[in-house]
Amino acid sequence: MDLAVSEPETPSEAAYRQLRDRLLAGGFPLTRRLGEERLAAMVGVSRTPVRHALIRLHGEGLVSRHQDGGYRPAIPDPEDITCLYEARRALEIGAIWAPTEAGRRHDRTALGELRDYWENLRSEQPPADAGFVAVDEDFHVRLAASAGNEVMVELLRSVNARIRVIRIHDFLSDDRIEQTISEHLDILRAVAADDPSTAERVFRAHLAKSKEVAEERALRAIARMARLD
Repeated sequence: MDLAVSEPETPSEAAYRQLRDRLLAGGFPLTRRLGEERLAAMVGVSRTPVRHALIRLHGEGLVSRHQDGGYRPAIPDPEDITCLYEARRALEIGAIWAPTEAGRRHDRTALGELRDYWENLRSEQPPADAGFVAVDEDFHVRLAASAGNEVMVELLRSVNARIRVIRIHDFLSDDRIEQTISEHLDILRAVAADDPSTAERVFRAHLAKSKEVAEERALRAIARMARLD
């Protein structure tokens, strides 16, 4: 997955990025309809790119349907989020242990490629950006895939898609990007060393911190939106 931007940003991408970042910062009133015309003027594009951006944001769970039509900022359900994190934890710990329990090893080529990619990321130190959530998800999916169970991988992808509305808040500061990269490499080292106990311990701490930071920031953004009503 390449972090570099190789082509100029399209109007739809610009609208998506600006609206996403403002939603994450709590910059819209919580109950007010997100009118396309007003958003287009704010972003500096026509209504069509804004419409495409809102459809994309709805797919990611950052906006929900408004009773009068169109969209409004979404309010995540805390119970759903808790259940999704529990499911993710079970799937990923299962992927860490599965090869050992079956008397085999994780795919060494896949682990090596993943390690090289994240070592390069550590050298580059990418800046904080909500879009990093896709890079983070890619790590966890590829690590699970190296265990050799495609059903587990597909289930993890599904959970990631549903939990992204909260997880996206975790990558809005440079220290969280740096810590995430370091912890991913720690997990990889333990898995490559056939040490699932250490890999599980590091992963549990990694997941708990990510959940704590993401939920705290999401709640602050929702509180800011509520004050704007």
